[in-house]
Amino acid sequence: MVFLFQRKLDPTNLVRRELKKIYGINTFLSNQICDQLGFHVGLTIGNLSLDQIEKLSRILQYYYLTEGDLKKQLQDNFQRFIQIGCYRGFRVTQRLPLRGQRTHTNARTAKRILKV
Repeated sequence: MVFLFQRKLDPTNLVRRELKKIYGINTFLSNQICDQLGFHVGLTIGNLSLDQIEKLSRILQYYYLTEGDLKKQLQDNFQRFIQIGCYRGFRVTQRLPLRGQRTHTNARTAKRILKV
């Protein structure tokens, strides 16, 4: 069993697929990291050596924002919007979409949260 950033990764799945389960790593980044480390396309988590796991965790830790750090940065950005009083900060406090999305038929979940 391999643990990476408090995530239990399934040893039978491919490395490229399992890396996508880490918050902040998408398909492109997963493929880029595996190519950088020289991992074969069909390599599974269970076939990784301790040295490869260490290199993988070191690269993820130093070069990419993942899990808690990324969530903290997003939260800090929202708090900055609220503090400076911009339109996006107002939309965050009202739990409405920030980027001009339609609210008449969409975003009903956010509206229900406000009414409760």
